[in-house]
Amino acid sequence: MNSGPTSESVLQVLHLHKLELEMQNHELCRAYAALDTFRNHYVQLYDFSPASLLTLTCNGLILNANHSCGKLIGIVRERLLDTPFAKYLSPEETNRWHLFFKNAQIQSVRQHCELSLLRTDGKIITVTLDCQNAVSADGPVTLLSLTDITERVSQDETRRIAATAFEIEDGMIFTDADKVILRLNNAFTRITGYSAHEAIGKKPTFLRSGKHDAEFYKHIWSTVAEKGYWQGEIWDKRKNGEIFPLSLTVTAVVDKETHITQYVGSFRDISLEKQLEENTLNETRVNLENQVSNSQDALLKSTQEIMDINTALRVLLKQQKSDKDDAQTALFQEIKATVLPFLKKLKGASTGRRQSTRLIDIIEINLTNLVTSFGNPETLSTALKQLTPTQIQVAALIRQGLPTKLIASTLNIAPGTISVHRKQIRKKLGLDNRADNLQIYLKLLPD
Repeated sequence: MNSGPTSESVLQVLHLHKLELEMQNHELCRAYAALDTFRNHYVQLYDFSPASLLTLTCNGLILNANHSCGKLIGIVRERLLDTPFAKYLSPEETNRWHLFFKNAQIQSVRQHCELSLLRTDGKIITVTLDCQNAVSADGPVTLLSLTDITERVSQDETRRIAATAFEIEDGMIFTDADKVILRLNNAFTRITGYSAHEAIGKKPTFLRSGKHDAEFYKHIWSTVAEKGYWQGEIWDKRKNGEIFPLSLTVTAVVDKETHITQYVGSFRDISLEKQLEENTLNETRVNLENQVSNSQDALLKSTQEIMDINTALRVLLKQQKSDKDDAQTALFQEIKATVLPFLKKLKGASTGRRQSTRLIDIIEINLTNLVTSFGNPETLSTALKQLTPTQIQVAALIRQGLPTKLIASTLNIAPGTISVHRKQIRKKLGLDNRADNLQIYLKLLPD
């Protein structure tokens, strides 16, 4: 009869189990240590990943975020936690985000969209958002990855604007540094008649009209090399052979080292403007010719009228002179017949009366001078109008050669007063030089 296991065998079995358990425990510790290491590596990769990563709860609250996400939004990541992601969206994106997030939560595949974020510094950036649903110890979550595409969007917009600007009414071409055409717009074909297939790969020299010499083109390129651009008017030739004017701008494109890499040419057909300009010049020329013709006619008419007026004036002046001569003769005859005889009688009756005779002589001389100077604007009284009446009488007697004492007795004035009058007369007549003879000067005055 066999007995049951001995205590030694039981101990041996238990020892074997113990060794197995120790080995399993050792492997388990190693597995936990490896898991810890892996987790630490994952956390480091997550935290310091260049991609902006977020974990959202089902309510849209930020459960976790890495440093890149905080940097993207402009806030430290610790302050992001437990805040709604919608808080960092541009205001106009809020409704769109809620619709997108609600739909993404019921999808089993990754979802994608573009959104605008409002950074804490007020700057709006554009991001692409990729999201994927997951399950964690805290329940269902949504994993987000944000990529900043602001610069790319800006570049796309710039390219779009450039493409739009390229297709303007003006013709445009791009060439390389050797002036070989690389690209052109539709306006180029419309203006010149050459298609892109015909022009690309050639130099623009095939457009030359022959109206400009080599120096003209040399000046253009030397100006572009010096100033970076040239602008002016030029004549080119269309595909059909028509020569036409255009306004051209040539601009050099340079790299960071200021080496020319391309040339951009933009031009505008100014045929209509030139035609309008020519029409305006022709109209102006015709108007000027008409004005000159009309002015000549008016001048001839005015000249004839002036000649007629001059003829009439000559006739009038001749008649006036004849009338003056007749009046002078009539006056002289009248005085000769009615006055001078009586003066002769007075002179005969005053024999022996020297004073009376002298007065009569003066009256006779003055009457004769009056008749002689009748109608003459340069009479003695006019020439001596700056003198006083007494000075005029004194001047008339000086002119006749009377001495001071005789003048004084004739005018019944003191000789000293006559001397004062003589000085004043000389002063008023501008005879400052004592060598100038007053009597001779007065006689030289026209009668």
